[in-house]
Amino acid sequence: MAQNKKRGEAHARVYGWEQRTPAWQALRPEAKALLIEMRLLYSPSDGNRIFLSFREMMRRLNVGRKVTTRARAQLLELGWIREVEPGSFTRKTRHATVYALENEPIHDGDGATAPKSYMRWAPKN
Repeated sequence: MAQNKKRGEAHARVYGWEQRTPAWQALRPEAKALLIEMRLLYSPSDGNRIFLSFREMMRRLNVGRKVTTRARAQLLELGWIREVEPGSFTRKTRHATVYALENEPIHDGDGATAPKSYMRWAPKN
C-alpha cells in the first residue's frame, strides 16, 4: 500500500443539509465549482489555510477573469469562505491569498467550532 491510511485521498464533501440552505441554492454554478475546488485543497494539517492565487482559481475553473471574480465574490458574500490574508506582489516573492473554509474551524484548539456563516445567510427581499 503506497498511500498513507491516515491522510487518505483528497476529496470534497457537500452535505445534504448544506445543499438545502438558501446560501447554497443562491450560488451560481461557477461558485459551487470553486467551493468544491477549495474543499479539495483543504488539509487539516495546514490548519484551514488554503493558499490560492486568482490565476490558479481561473485555471481550476477553466473560465475567465470576470466569471472567477463573480464566483469568488459570491462565496465570500454568502459566507462559504473567508479571506484570512490577502495576496500581494509587493513582497520579494509572490504571495497567494490565504482563504479559510467556513465549514471547518478557523483556528486550531480544543473546542474550536466552524463558524458556518452560510447557515445564517438569507436573501435580501
